[in-house]
Amino acid sequence: MRCLALAQAWRTVGGEVVFAMAESTPAVDTRLLSEGMEIVRLQPSPNSVQDARDVAALARDRQAEWVVVDGYRFDSEYQRNLKNAGLRLLFVDDLGQCEHYSADLVLDQNVHASEQMYANRESYTRLLLGPQYVMLRSEFQAWREWRREIPATGRKLLVSMGGSDPDNLTLRLIEAFRRISIPDFEITVVAGGSNPQLAELQPAMAGLKMPIHFVGNANNMPELMAQADIAIVCAGGTLWELLYMGCATVSYFRTPAQQQIVTELDAMGVIRSVGAVEDFDQDNLARALVEMTGCQDCREKMSRLGRKLVDGKGISRVLDYILPEGMHCPRLSMIPVQPGERQDFLEMAELHFRELNPTFAPAADWKNSYFENILGNPKYSLRWIVSDGQRAGFILFGLEEHRFLPRQTGVICELYVIPELRRQGIARACAKQVIDELWKASPSKIQLEVVEGNPAASKLWRSLGFQKVTERFVLTENTG
Repeated sequence: MRCLALAQAWRTVGGEVVFAMAESTPAVDTRLLSEGMEIVRLQPSPNSVQDARDVAALARDRQAEWVVVDGYRFDSEYQRNLKNAGLRLLFVDDLGQCEHYSADLVLDQNVHASEQMYANRESYTRLLLGPQYVMLRSEFQAWREWRREIPATGRKLLVSMGGSDPDNLTLRLIEAFRRISIPDFEITVVAGGSNPQLAELQPAMAGLKMPIHFVGNANNMPELMAQADIAIVCAGGTLWELLYMGCATVSYFRTPAQQQIVTELDAMGVIRSVGAVEDFDQDNLARALVEMTGCQDCREKMSRLGRKLVDGKGISRVLDYILPEGMHCPRLSMIPVQPGERQDFLEMAELHFRELNPTFAPAADWKNSYFENILGNPKYSLRWIVSDGQRAGFILFGLEEHRFLPRQTGVICELYVIPELRRQGIARACAKQVIDELWKASPSKIQLEVVEGNPAASKLWRSLGFQKVTERFVLTENTG
């Protein structure tokens, strides 16, 4: 997920992204494609000489500014081969396990990261070390100003074991919950699409005496984390996201790398470690949950330390090192507008339409149906534009069927940036990302309308390759 976070941020400043992968899962592919990312399959074995050659050839073909490598298998020779091909390389690491580092940038987001771990490196290799460089996905950026309230008793538990859960830990946790008796306890279980035990989870949950909810392939993880008082995870990217969201966390670990991370965070008081997955102990888990639900001070301390450790600005710090000189870098994301944000959206939309037409006055059908009809149509996407954690505007786009032919047309219906945040490249960056996303659906064309007397909008769309092909005339009243 950290590579997805970096890819999202790169695209918000107008860059293009290709995911070159030898191995993946259907769930990962679906997520990347839903983000409008391109996927290229690599045939050679990961970390082989031919693998590096193929990646280098792809990077040259796409005129890539950077190659980002993330994975425990990649070694010193792999780095050298990519550098010898004349590429700029960002190497994402966790263990300092390579004999030598020749990448331009080495990023290790962990608490234990130190210069000593990377002493054997080239003179030009720069180190980005520590949790200040944790890269969070775009959906978390809108929560930067949010602050958690810590109830006296923690009653809401979130369980998430990542995309695949190879050890079937989720099912074992569900069975362990039968031995836990906490009044008014409520559990939400999130399971990724690559979890091989999906079919077994819901029947297992049916036998519990406490409220338990199942969420598959969740697309609202920040909201689920915000609602939870306590979470159970198995290290990984979800752990860092929970720290950012200030959620008291109980964590297992699977690998030696995860063990080091979890053990250090536990020693700092940021999380509670319950040991290795292979040593799973129902009694140990029950004790940890009972203690944490009843200890408001413990959860408050974890929340405060977690948010201090992961401040949500890591992605912008990384971009500062990899963006071409002079390239503007607003911290942008586009977040789906939620049903509960109806009033906020209508207020901003009214400002937008009044700018286009000073006489605009929302009619009853606009107030009652506009928002609902947008969200109710799966062909359209309505997203907040978020800059530096602040709502900067919104964009509405989607696909429409041709009136007479079996074709689809991509449409950009509205793009609005609030006046005080204009002239920062926000509209252009969001427009480019949406255009790329629409092309992935293979429409015959992408079109939009510009209201007469809006030269700034006309200039923007022409600069992005749009051409004026027609004029639209509107009759608003019967002239007899």
